[in-house]
Amino acid sequence: MHRYLTEKRTKRKVLAHISGVTSSKPGASLVYPMPSRNVSLRLQGLQEKDSGPYLCSVNLQDSQGTVRGHSSKTLELNVLVPPAPLSCRLRGVPHVGTNVTLRCQSPRSKPAAQYQWVRSPPSSQVFFAPVLGKVPLPMMVDHIS
Repeated sequence: MHRYLTEKRTKRKVLAHISGVTSSKPGASLVYPMPSRNVSLRLQGLQEKDSGPYLCSVNLQDSQGTVRGHSSKTLELNVLVPPAPLSCRLRGVPHVGTNVTLRCQSPRSKPAAQYQWVRSPPSSQVFFAPVLGKVPLPMMVDHIS
């Protein structure tokens, strides 16, 4: 019995099991030892470039090597990439009546990142109105020595 797991786009073999011998590229292995009806593939250390269609092909052969049966199935692998740390900055001078641009981006993510702007509630601030002119303020001093 011959079993192949192939990257369909490039036709590169990821794993092959032929006549009791399993060979695979680094990071690819069978979940269950052969012989088994379950030909589950384990991929470790995935990269974004590993995304794409994978073809599982099984050929049943007799003792003379004649193919007696063939079956194959394609499975799409989509490797997700979390967003990189955000880069945010303010363009413009934030004065009353002016416009500013708040820019925020993530250089990579898969699928494309969804962005949402939310205004946080203002922090409590104590505001003292400006005082024009001289205003006498009461002052009390205790314990002078």
